[in-house]
Amino acid sequence: MSPQINDLIASLPEEEFRILTEHMHLVSLQKGQTLFDAGETVTQLYFPVGALVSMIVDQPDGGCVETYMMGKACFVGVGASGQPSFYRATVRHSGFAYRISVADIQRVIPRCPAYIQRVNQGVQLMLKRMTQSIYCGKKHSVELQLIRWLLVTLDRTLTNRIEITHREISDLLSFRREMVTVAIGRLVDAGLVSVSRGLITVLNRAGLEALSCDCY
Repeated sequence: MSPQINDLIASLPEEEFRILTEHMHLVSLQKGQTLFDAGETVTQLYFPVGALVSMIVDQPDGGCVETYMMGKACFVGVGASGQPSFYRATVRHSGFAYRISVADIQRVIPRCPAYIQRVNQGVQLMLKRMTQSIYCGKKHSVELQLIRWLLVTLDRTLTNRIEITHREISDLLSFRREMVTVAIGRLVDAGLVSVSRGLITVLNRAGLEALSCDCY
């Protein structure tokens, strides 16, 4: 599996691609696996090529909220490289990623100006999307937020099959489970998705895009 499946890695000049990838190792990530916790100093970065990782903020009452979704468009460890993390990174969709140590990144980064530029652009894009997500959460219905979340998930992985339960969506998006079930049911009735135990399959992406709000 090529590291160039990851958009950030694919955008690098040939020399920087060679410098970075010679320190990377392909690893298999499993759903539910926590890569690092909030407050933990991050020592490894992950560049997904199929896996999907949630940026999770845990609440004192035991709840949690997904603040960002990390997949093939970026890397896991942004905002936390070599520093205590402000979020928990937990694998939401099993798959592969290329792993590199922060120590190796810091050693070669002086020779990788394009990589630094791509990372800075990625952070700016992440902040823009997080801001848009907050707006969507305050202004739009459960169904519209669910559609946006499904489309963003598809953008960051390699399949139209999303391994997730209604309860997990409820926790990640901070909605009551019943509201999530009703919203998914409407999409099923419209022929846009199908549902089986622990799995949502997108059948008609164009149809979802036609219904989506401007936040996507």
